[in-house]
Amino acid sequence: MITINNNETALATGNARASNSSQLAQSIERLSSGLRINGAKDDAAGQAIANRMQANVNADSVVTRGLNDAISYAQTAESALGNISDMLIKAKTLAVRAANGTLSEADRQSSNKEYQQLLAGINGIASGTEIFGQFPLATSTPELPPVLLGNVAPIGTKFPVAGQNYSFTSGVISLAYIPAGTTNLSITIDSFSMDDDVQLFTRDGKHLAGTPVDGSDPDYTWVSKGITDDASATSKLMTVSNGFNSGASYDASDLNQGGSSWALNGSETTSYNGMNITYSGDGDRYEDASTGAANDGTITSNSQERLSIDNVSEDLIVVVVGNGSFSSNLTWGSLPQPTTTPAVPPKQSQPLEVITSANYGQPIQSDTLGPTPSDTKTLGLDNTSLLSDSAIRTTMRALDAALNKVNSYRSDYGSKINRYESNKSVLSQQSIATQAAQSRIQDADYAQEASELAKAQIKDQGQNAVMKMANQSAQNVLTLLRD
Repeated sequence: MITINNNETALATGNARASNSSQLAQSIERLSSGLRINGAKDDAAGQAIANRMQANVNADSVVTRGLNDAISYAQTAESALGNISDMLIKAKTLAVRAANGTLSEADRQSSNKEYQQLLAGINGIASGTEIFGQFPLATSTPELPPVLLGNVAPIGTKFPVAGQNYSFTSGVISLAYIPAGTTNLSITIDSFSMDDDVQLFTRDGKHLAGTPVDGSDPDYTWVSKGITDDASATSKLMTVSNGFNSGASYDASDLNQGGSSWALNGSETTSYNGMNITYSGDGDRYEDASTGAANDGTITSNSQERLSIDNVSEDLIVVVVGNGSFSSNLTWGSLPQPTTTPAVPPKQSQPLEVITSANYGQPIQSDTLGPTPSDTKTLGLDNTSLLSDSAIRTTMRALDAALNKVNSYRSDYGSKINRYESNKSVLSQQSIATQAAQSRIQDADYAQEASELAKAQIKDQGQNAVMKMANQSAQNVLTLLRD
């Protein structure tokens, strides 16, 4: 049947042409991109697999770069450790030479100076070795600066070792402050022949223990410093730089001056704010006044003073007033060490995590390069010298132990370098295999796609010709009408 409202041949040709146009577009897209899968419509499952493979390839590339960085880190540290090892061997040589009895005292001192320079060089290498902002050889326990009250440091920084004597100069300045929380503290001073007196204050100016400033019998040490009353004590001593609160004023209403006679282990105990404070008294004030020896700034006996506190409930200021130098030692039950973190963090050797694998859907695998602090404190070489036979023997043992530690560090770094090189090789082979598999899944086969393109183009040309013929069939109606 011939009709003009419906051209079934043209419609069938149009449908075939639309299908062929889609195939033609797909072939052109694959040939231009080089990919068989350009979207989920091409192969949803294949695209998911290829994406997972691409994630693994990218991860392997990043992991490899991280391993290269870790190898550089280890090589830098190991090289610096090699220098430290050489310096330790040289130091051992100096120690052996200093142990020789043929060396004079001057020769031994010269050897010790060279030895101390080697130690300084080791510390310089340890603190100066840096890579990627890390300091692999720096100390792992940096000493943080103490919290200061004005210019006054906590007493633990002045007496780092319990029971050991330290020497200081007396004067109208704070020696240290005792942090709150300290327990069973005892400070002992020995002023030798020239009188020096230990004094204890609160930060607001209360004089808790020591010798009197004013009254009927002011102490010689205060008077010799021009402090003769509350006002002069406030103006000359109680400054912010000395650790006192702003506006602090002298108050002796709770002063413990000692008992009726001098006793090193405590002649009198008083209490203040929950603290029991025991003071031996000033030996100079207990001397025989009839001979003119009492309270004159010199001591013929009882040159020591002791101050004890059972439980420190607030920060306290310690001052030693006098006109010379004195030795002192400290004992304690517990002694807080208030420290502050500086604005610029101290150099510190820290563990370094190295990612060794990060495959899709699998937990991250990693390894750790441990800290390798190589400063003289960590190596056990602090306070060593070549000045005496006993010191040399101690130093030689310490040098042997330090060399063993450095050798252990170098061995660890060497094994890590070998491991990371092996990891890189495995990742390289894995990446090659994964990319090959990914290519087989998503890459276009150019021979096949070129053939499909030619086929689609031929069909397109034929369909264009058929469409023209189908559109001409309606014109046959006009020949019927003309007849």
